[in-house]
Amino acid sequence: MKRLCFGTFATILKICMAKRVTQKRLCGTILLSIAPDYDIRSDDGTVSDLILGKKNLSPYVTDVAPTADARAASNYFKQNILPLLDSNKKSLIVLALKDMIASDDTIEPDTVVEKVNDMTKKNIAGRDAFVLEDFLAGIFLYTAVNVENRNCEENVKKITDEYIQSFEAQKTNISFLTAYSRFSTETADEIAIDTHSLVLLAETGGKCQKCGRLLGIKKEGNDVNYAKVVHLSETDDVVLCVDCEREMRNASEEEKSALLSDKHDLENLMAARDATSRYALEKQVEYVLREVQLMDVTDDTRLKIEPVKVERKITEKRLKERVLFDVRQLYEGVNNALDRLSGENKLNVDRFAKSVKRMYEDASEKLTSQSDIYNLLADTLFEKTSRKYREACKIIISYFVQRCEVFDEIAE
Repeated sequence: MKRLCFGTFATILKICMAKRVTQKRLCGTILLSIAPDYDIRSDDGTVSDLILGKKNLSPYVTDVAPTADARAASNYFKQNILPLLDSNKKSLIVLALKDMIASDDTIEPDTVVEKVNDMTKKNIAGRDAFVLEDFLAGIFLYTAVNVENRNCEENVKKITDEYIQSFEAQKTNISFLTAYSRFSTETADEIAIDTHSLVLLAETGGKCQKCGRLLGIKKEGNDVNYAKVVHLSETDDVVLCVDCEREMRNASEEEKSALLSDKHDLENLMAARDATSRYALEKQVEYVLREVQLMDVTDDTRLKIEPVKVERKITEKRLKERVLFDVRQLYEGVNNALDRLSGENKLNVDRFAKSVKRMYEDASEKLTSQSDIYNLLADTLFEKTSRKYREACKIIISYFVQRCEVFDEIAE
């Protein structure tokens, strides 16, 4: 368990402060926010004892903290504290404080911990978007009013560089707002929850992960066709329709594990989709797709050799049949079209092939199923062109399987 006190709060900020800022400047400037006559910025010993959790805050601070103007403190933090922090570590600060508050079992769920907007421990746990100066000033006021800082040395020792860096992978989960001014805390909470729902819905393509029903985001009670976020574990949520959410209440551990496995597959697919979407394709690729879409399959267009490479690369039966059909019927037609467009300087075929190969390499790092990789590459090609020739996109990917850019030969 970790514990929120001034020492742990200040240590998180100290680890994340900007270069050339000293801990006594940071700590002393924080205390000046509510006690302008109490300046310890040149007092190394007092600052060190406070940050290490060895002594309580001075009465100069604790006596005024209960009646301090929280909004004024936030404005002070915006002007004087945020410039002392490393701008690249602001998300890490929020994540570490959220984790500490969640871990501190001396704080009840309904206890107000962020005193600028009266956010409770439960409110903070459910949010991913914050006004940083409000968040930091509000938590500082909590530590000054509610917590003894003396004898907190063991808690401070848990706040290390490694602990802060452990949140690196979650940085993108945090976003920052300029103000909550148009919303009540409750409304802001709903927005934060909906943001989380949107992320989950993006994973499932806007559908219930269990039954595939299309979902929207509405308040409970307005409609049956809205997304319900269901907690499968401490770190994993899924989005379901109302009916499936109700069924999951009585689900067996085996059913929950299956749903969790599906969710992890969706997360991998999202990561692969994100990786492949980074590549730009020439606009002229559409010329190829248009020609391929209109190709007739005749004896003259058929490949005169057996597509041995496809046989050696693909292990999934249905996919192999699909790719073999495309290659046997259309490989030479696609090849001739690419050669002609290249000769007419309408398309750089080598660059196109390299882009497809890099997309395959990125996709194969996230996905193991050959069908998933093949469909993702075809979908990416479809999304990055005119979204008119879906079937032609699959034929093009089949072409690159035979040409060697997609899939590796399986060792015998």
